[in-house]
Amino acid sequence: MQILIVDDEMYSVLGIKDAINWEELGVSAVYDAYNMREAIKIFKEQEIQVMISDIEMPKGTGIELLEWVNEFSPHTETIFLTAHDDFRFMQRAVQLSSFDYMMKPVEYEALEEVIRKAIRTVEKKNAELAQSEQYKPYYELWNKKKPLLSERFWYDLLSERIVASVNDNCSLPAEYGITLLPNDRLLPVMVSVENWKRELNTRDEEVMEYAIRQSSSELLIGSYRGEVIQSKQGVTMAILYFSPEEESVLLNSIGQKCTEYIDACSQYLNCTVSCYIGEPVQLHELTGMYKKLLSMEYNNLSVSNQLNWLCKRSPEPVPDPSLPDFTIWALLLENGKEEELIQQFRNSLQELSSERRFGANVLQAYYQGFLQMIHYLLQKKGLSSHQLIHDVSSPQVKAPPRTLEQMETWGTWLIHRVHCCLYQEVSVIPRLRAYITDHLSDNITREMLAEYVHLNPAYLSRLFKKEVGMSITDYLLNERMQIAKELIVHSTIPISEIAQTIGYSNFSYFSKMFKKVYHANPQQFRKLSGCSGS
Repeated sequence: MQILIVDDEMYSVLGIKDAINWEELGVSAVYDAYNMREAIKIFKEQEIQVMISDIEMPKGTGIELLEWVNEFSPHTETIFLTAHDDFRFMQRAVQLSSFDYMMKPVEYEALEEVIRKAIRTVEKKNAELAQSEQYKPYYELWNKKKPLLSERFWYDLLSERIVASVNDNCSLPAEYGITLLPNDRLLPVMVSVENWKRELNTRDEEVMEYAIRQSSSELLIGSYRGEVIQSKQGVTMAILYFSPEEESVLLNSIGQKCTEYIDACSQYLNCTVSCYIGEPVQLHELTGMYKKLLSMEYNNLSVSNQLNWLCKRSPEPVPDPSLPDFTIWALLLENGKEEELIQQFRNSLQELSSERRFGANVLQAYYQGFLQMIHYLLQKKGLSSHQLIHDVSSPQVKAPPRTLEQMETWGTWLIHRVHCCLYQEVSVIPRLRAYITDHLSDNITREMLAEYVHLNPAYLSRLFKKEVGMSITDYLLNERMQIAKELIVHSTIPISEIAQTIGYSNFSYFSKMFKKVYHANPQQFRKLSGCSGS
């Protein structure tokens, strides 16, 4: 039996190696690694039965390492360690793909017991495999590929790469290792993450997105049969399948499960989500039901952090035949086709003027559809719709347009205004960087920066990371520590004053952050540079 300990903190690794009675556990070798790259190298050279890994590490998280191990060495059992209180809700989620999860500082007696259980699990699995040794290569290949095949099936079905017919309820899923009975039906539940409540760096965001998927599997599917995937549109979909005998119980409980899940995400994962529950369907009807849920989420512009039932909504009003397809207009505007959209807009108004059924109610419906299209696009791009639409320069502020002429003036202005906002974002990041440089001594927050450039905080984070290559938090840290380094090396200003100059009132925290960037505390760095001061 061979064990691998993975942690970027050397003393943590040494502490575990010295504290555990490995001989009593029947362990023949204990290896150590300090990052994902070293761990992978050991896996390729040695057969590891149990891995003990930290989650938060540089050069690859424990979650990323686990995903690799599940592919390369699927029989390895993994025990996670972490010091992050924020991730306590992930305990059950992570256990879905690992043997156990423990908080640092870990009690060695408790850790030893968990290792003992993991070893027993490995031995049991090995004994079972030994009974059918001749089928071992096929068994391992199937177990390795089955989850990927299952996830790919649902992904391709929802994106219409696979088309199911009425007669495919059992045979088609079976080709991907999914067992559906002839009378089984499916219930889709869409999970839409609307906002993260705090700034996340790259590593945290990857871990939290993983937690969203795994916790939805734990809390929404639970003891039922089902699968959780991320669709082509980027939303999390829980697909539950059930027999006629299970249907009543499932439909009576799923609402409460979704409500508890929404509350848990808010409390433990620091995000707001909404759940959209579809109607029970057969396999060949699932894609159509999924599109209805997407449309429902698309049209939800005002209510967040709540449960939404497709079957409990009032019937959708039948659109007036004279109204344009606003979905197509949103795509034109999103892709920068300003002139083409304005021309289509004016043509549609001309057609509307010749319509005998034209009246105040039709114009109101046209206005609401147009406005909803703008709201959706702005929300998608993280822009403030209120500030943009109700700007003082707007030709129509106090009331909706009452004539086609007013509608054309107002709509043309709004199309142009939104186009300008969507395609002048490149100027946002340079302005932000200049603002940060001028306010490094202040307590800068993501919300403060978002307000400065009139963007949604979550969207600003994504835009900043895309343009700069790092999160706002990491950028602030690097800028402040760069200034601190220059002052430490080229001046005799006391280090405590340097810390205050760049906005750190807590000297201990400043030293910790400086060491994180330059791998030495400020005093050591000054001493090595040859500059005196304290």
